[in-house]
Amino acid sequence: MPHQSIGFRFGNMSRKMSSLFASRLKPYGITPEQWTVLYQVYLQEGINQKELALRSGKDQPSITRILDVLDKKGFVRRKPDPGDRRAYLIYATPAVKQLMNETEPLELSLNDELIAGITDEQLETLDQIMKQINANIDRIFVE
Repeated sequence: MPHQSIGFRFGNMSRKMSSLFASRLKPYGITPEQWTVLYQVYLQEGINQKELALRSGKDQPSITRILDVLDKKGFVRRKPDPGDRRAYLIYATPAVKQLMNETEPLELSLNDELIAGITDEQLETLDQIMKQINANIDRIFVE
């Protein structure tokens, strides 16, 4: 097999995992990208958009776009941030609790399937490798 870059390998694997999760979320009418954002709001009611972007690994324009869709679907509400009138705090609607109760087990089950046959030591090594690659990326961005 010809040499493949680390970016290609991680990107290809990430797309496959996202596609698997998308197929399991399809009956719920949400995408993995939307689920990730909703899950963060579910974990911390009243989170601000900046923190939400950070925790979900999205940029500000993407968060705004996703929140617009989730708002239209009736999953989130934005309220002005009393500490910063330019910012909004994000709250989940009651429907999100039921959605998370039904979909969080799907995510956990998929994760278990993805790491089948991999030892705890191998997962720890993978984690260390991913942290080092992220540190390298951060260093390159600063240069």
